Amino acid sequence: MPGIRLSQNAAGHRQLWKMVVAGMALAIMAGCQEDSGASRAASSQANEASEQRLGDAVSSIRNTLGQPEPVQEETSNTGVPADEESITPPTLRWDAPLTREDGSRLYASDISGYRIYYRLRHRDSFEVISLSGDEDTRYQLEDFPPGAYEFSITALDDSGLESKRSDAVTVDLI
Repeated sequence: MPGIRLSQNAAGHRQLWKMVVAGMALAIMAGCQEDSGASRAASSQANEASEQRLGDAVSSIRNTLGQPEPVQEETSNTGVPADEESITPPTLRWDAPLTREDGSRLYASDISGYRIYYRLRHRDSFEVISLSGDEDTRYQLEDFPPGAYEFSITALDDSGLESKRSDAVTVDLI
């Protein structure tokens, strides 16, 4: 039985077909590699954008609470942080009210002081700090021991009337 022989022309087509298939396979693989590289780059950029947004949100919250941004500590040759004395304690800040609860105008000269209500969040009762005067709308939390606190503020007018408490602000002192 005679064997089947391909003509030279058919063999050439077969060789050409193998080269076309191999070329397509290489092109597909190269495309996949570019896509995975692009996907890694996009993932990296997404991670960076996410970290930036988180950092911005944390900075905004710290600014609202009057807490300083954490500083990379430099230590002296004694091992003590070099800027230990320059660390500013967190500060509560608020705006003086412009109206009374009934909607009438409240002038700064009508405010005789403020009261800061605070507690450790796991406790039920509040402590009170009374502040005199209408000008100081901030209070440094330097004498507070570490803990998870809740603060709210009221304003007192010159007739002794006290406003409703502000919305509570939570602060974690470390």
